[in-house]
Amino acid sequence: MKATVEKVLPVRRGEDVLLTLRFTAAAPRTQSYRVSAEAYAEAGSPGEGETLAGDVLVSLTLAEDTRLAYARAVKILAAGDNTRAALLRKLRERGFSAPSAEAAVARLASEGYLPEEEMLLRQLAVYAKRMWGPRRFLPALLEKGFTRDAIREALVRAEAEGVYDADAVKERLLSELASEDPAARRAWLYKHGF
Repeated sequence: MKATVEKVLPVRRGEDVLLTLRFTAAAPRTQSYRVSAEAYAEAGSPGEGETLAGDVLVSLTLAEDTRLAYARAVKILAAGDNTRAALLRKLRERGFSAPSAEAAVARLASEGYLPEEEMLLRQLAVYAKRMWGPRRFLPALLEKGFTRDAIREALVRAEAEGVYDADAVKERLLSELASEDPAARRAWLYKHGF
């Protein structure tokens, strides 16, 4: 990620510097950062119009960006459940650096706001009602950012708790089919992801 310095303003009698940066990303944004004069000097005292990238940019923006990424992630989660991977992707799309987005997601996970196993169980309950088999819902879960291992573990737990039982779903599907033809039964199961 890159940012262009739009404005440099010394504050607090030169103890701090207020930097206004314009980030180029999928969703460009302008953000002001208050950094110590020492950190600004260590970064090479970039002037207006200069482009910052890499370690220099991260050193000047990490703390504030992590705070902003966390606040944005909370808003995203307020709109609906997200996996770690999906939340990280959304933060990156909104212009946050990888280190700040990862730090925000890690903080939310440690605080218990990303209960992926519970999300998976709720989703498996939906798939049980829809009578979908694993081949039908697995791509959707992977696209949402769940790992194959997490899905496998959730399926074991779901079966133990009676949330999703593949055999029971198959029986319900076959009970709805009037035909006793083995080929028709196989096709019916295949259509539903078995």
